[in-house]
Amino acid sequence: MKKDASMNREQWNALVVEDEIDSMELVCEVLEYHGIRSLAAYDANQALEILKDTIPTVIIIDLQLPGMDGWSLLREIQQDAHLNHVPRVAMTAYHSVEVSKQSLKAGFDAYFPKPIETRSFVEQLSQIVRR
Repeated sequence: MKKDASMNREQWNALVVEDEIDSMELVCEVLEYHGIRSLAAYDANQALEILKDTIPTVIIIDLQLPGMDGWSLLREIQQDAHLNHVPRVAMTAYHSVEVSKQSLKAGFDAYFPKPIETRSFVEQLSQIVRR
């Protein structure tokens, strides 16, 4: 199922997988400010439960999750035929050029260091969803 490039942000459904409450609130508030519905998962297992019933427009994943990390969650998503087309975005507070390169090579569609740049975050997500 390919996403329609003309899809309005108000039609989006973003899954945010983030264990830090402050980061989760910031990302969700930025999305909601731009009319994007967001679903919150505080770990990979909760995200996988949500993904059983929902195919989001984009999945935003913190790489350093407790238990199953963001890298492992990405692999689970890539193996699911219903989800492997959904754009996946990596986020981490442990930013480096090497982590950025590794995340793109692993199959993330984009990479954002935390804290996110709130002014450009949604515009960059829009470009990713349109691809």
